[in-house]
Amino acid sequence: MLTPRVTETKLETDMKTIVLVLSLIALAAPAQAALKTQSRHDSQSLEQKCREMVGKEQYEGEGRSHMGQMQAQRFSDCMMGMPN
Repeated sequence: MLTPRVTETKLETDMKTIVLVLSLIALAAPAQAALKTQSRHDSQSLEQKCREMVGKEQYEGEGRSHMGQMQAQRFSDCMMGMPN
């Protein structure tokens, strides 16, 4: 009858460690890519939402120079998640 070998050689241990690390990297890469894609999509939709909320850009004619500044501030606040 054959008895199982209890001890592993250093080479076997190193190989198992390498395989484990590579497997974890292979599993993590698609998840990381999905997070980046989702993050990009979320930021685009936030920008779109903020632009819709702030409204069309106002012409800064005479006596209305403050309108563009107020819109820029509201847009900036919206992008940072601050309330109106």
